[in-house]
Amino acid sequence: MKKNKFEGLRLKEAFKLTMEKGRIMLRKTTSPVHRVIQIKAQISELAFPITATQKIALNAHSSLKSIFSSLPNIVYTGCAKCGLELETDENRIYKQCFSCLPFTMKKIYYRPALMTIVDGRHDVCIRVESKLIEKILLNISADCLNRVIVPSSEITYGMVVADLFHSLLAVSAEPCVLKIQSLFVSDENSYLLQQDFSLLDFYPDIVKHGADALL
Repeated sequence: MKKNKFEGLRLKEAFKLTMEKGRIMLRKTTSPVHRVIQIKAQISELAFPITATQKIALNAHSSLKSIFSSLPNIVYTGCAKCGLELETDENRIYKQCFSCLPFTMKKIYYRPALMTIVDGRHDVCIRVESKLIEKILLNISADCLNRVIVPSSEITYGMVVADLFHSLLAVSAEPCVLKIQSLFVSDENSYLLQQDFSLLDFYPDIVKHGADALL
């Protein structure tokens, strides 16, 4: 894994530096500016928006049992082509994704999340898309949560996923290496209108070790 000059910096220093460079670049253009950093930080929370007013937050205070019981709510049924969440009609039958017709296949996805990463007293929220949630969970598909690992076992993939979340968010968990993209948008006067951070990649250590006992 190739290092960059941001790796090894503390969270506050890394984000302060990338924001300063982003603002400098905004003075030269009105186009959105993207910066990529790679840092090591601990994940303190994963919040999954369910509706505009409802979310499920998993953190170090979440018990293994509560995480497991939350799994049905942090996945959704969507179009297998574009990922759009599908609504149901009055008979609880999923509506079609009109943008992808005649393609009509469905798939279960993990919901995107807001990840809070911490380093001492400093924290930053970053967006995590569905595919990266799956990667964090060792590529266990959301379609598999109710399946047993082997026919003779009572352990389901959902149990493994709950244990992975629990290990990742524990107070004693080791920091993870995260590749993060920052987005800066300004107006014609270089006034900052938008500042956003999203996860590009995740390099797990503790997650792999946390699942060894179950796998």
